[in-house]
Amino acid sequence: MDRITEAFLKEFVALNDLQSKENSLQFEYFVNHCIVTKEYGNASFDLDDINTGKATQGIDGVSIIVNNKLVQSVEEISDLIELNNVLNVKFVLIQTKTGNKFDNGDILNFFHWTNTFFNGITDVFVTEEMKKFVELKEYIYSVDNCRYMSKCNPVLVMYYVTTGNWTGDNNLINVINANKVQLEETNLFSKIEFTPVGANQIQQLYRATKEKSHATFMLAKNVPLPAIPDIDSGYYGVIPFSEFKKIIIDDNGNIKNVFDDNIRDFLGSDNDVNDSMTKTLSDKESILNFGLLNNGVTIVSEELGQTGELFTMTNYQIVNGCQTSHILYQNREIEGIDNVCIPIKIIGTKKDDIKNQITTATNNQTAVKREQLEALSDFQRKLELYYGTYPDDGFKLYYERRTNQYSQLSIPKNRIVSIPIQIKAFSSMFMNNPHGVSGFYGTVVKRSEGKMFKSDDKLIMYYVSALAYYKIEALLKNGTLDKKYRRYKNHMLMLFRIKIAGAKMPQFNSADMEKYCNKLLDILNDAEKFLQNVNELIVLLDANASKLDLADRKLFERKETTDYLLSII
Repeated sequence: MDRITEAFLKEFVALNDLQSKENSLQFEYFVNHCIVTKEYGNASFDLDDINTGKATQGIDGVSIIVNNKLVQSVEEISDLIELNNVLNVKFVLIQTKTGNKFDNGDILNFFHWTNTFFNGITDVFVTEEMKKFVELKEYIYSVDNCRYMSKCNPVLVMYYVTTGNWTGDNNLINVINANKVQLEETNLFSKIEFTPVGANQIQQLYRATKEKSHATFMLAKNVPLPAIPDIDSGYYGVIPFSEFKKIIIDDNGNIKNVFDDNIRDFLGSDNDVNDSMTKTLSDKESILNFGLLNNGVTIVSEELGQTGELFTMTNYQIVNGCQTSHILYQNREIEGIDNVCIPIKIIGTKKDDIKNQITTATNNQTAVKREQLEALSDFQRKLELYYGTYPDDGFKLYYERRTNQYSQLSIPKNRIVSIPIQIKAFSSMFMNNPHGVSGFYGTVVKRSEGKMFKSDDKLIMYYVSALAYYKIEALLKNGTLDKKYRRYKNHMLMLFRIKIAGAKMPQFNSADMEKYCNKLLDILNDAEKFLQNVNELIVLLDANASKLDLADRKLFERKETTDYLLSII
């Protein structure tokens, strides 16, 4: 391995607390991170969620991206189908070799196991991780769900990675092309891509994971905003889709992850507003009226530069126009769409308060429920500050109310609590809902409407649930807990609370809740006592194995399992 790749790997291992992993696995995690970030966009994900497990044949990483979301459960896919009424799927398969050459036999092996994954006897995959991926694949291709593939079949993207240099050897290219033909003949995919990646490419991919969102485009028709306090610059304008797509589509043709501050996810075409936009774009006579009928897009950028009609945005978010952007992206191949004009407002500011005010004020085109704007509320800001009140005792957590807000700092990834993680940890621990957090987190929030993130909730509950989540996660990552218990971790949060503080909880807003949570915090901050209690919860599970089918992958996604564990604790 060359010195630059080695240095990047060392930095990555430190940031992700992977020192306990063997070298080959560290490199697999590194490669998986770089490639999935390229395919999924610069959004956070758990490295263990895309790893295939030790000694899995021929495939070291898998990510399944459904409707632009990285999915980990059948429930998430089901939620996205219900939300979007469509299935757009990308399978990303990765094979990593630490050697410095592109080997014909290894490439053939990669194709063989890829064929097995999609077409063969999948019982040969024995790791829990691969069993999960097989389950997701089978669910996507099931008879009931194939009908949602109205646009196209899934896309398959394969990456073969070594630390050498790809020279375009003709013999290897012929092997790759011949095996691609075999996969194409299955008629399972709309497109198949095979990408060989060497040291130079992996270095470029790693650098790209650290970059802020960036776009350069022409805005010929613009009017500057008058001077406003705390606004560095701002413009109204009308932008053709030929230029707007530079803002929302990356170099790989994927829609960018620039909607995080919008909070509200794409609602699909199955609602009045989005259905109307789709019909306007599909009608040759009305397509050019799109801009007249649309409220437009609002973008807030940390840095906004202008040279004549050429604009450059850095670290930007589309705070209003998520639905418009996704509908345009879905219809990007329609004849004449490049000439469609979209009203646009661009604001340059580094002030979070201004950004939040703009986002809240402009999200009114499609009905927005209160919980969909929670991340912009004073509660979220208070929660971020509350996390900061705890000392750095070796396991300090950082609350990330804005996606990637810590990306430029050298903070270990396992110390950053994203909003989805916070929602799932809190729901599991304090709402006795560990079975319900396997679905898409936006749906989890919807089902918990009015029950979390309330203005008078005690902040310590949120911190304690996240700390417990990450402490358990750390035990799984360093091998103290067998990884077979990973599916049990959300239930452990609930059971740990009951075991330490009791089943009867004070009201979320009462002073007694502080005392209740401090009992949990005392144990969480004592590594020996915490491990002892977690091990006792493992014993509890194992002791009741005869009553629970632990081999059932759906076991911990059923309310009946939660109810049973509550009855025995």
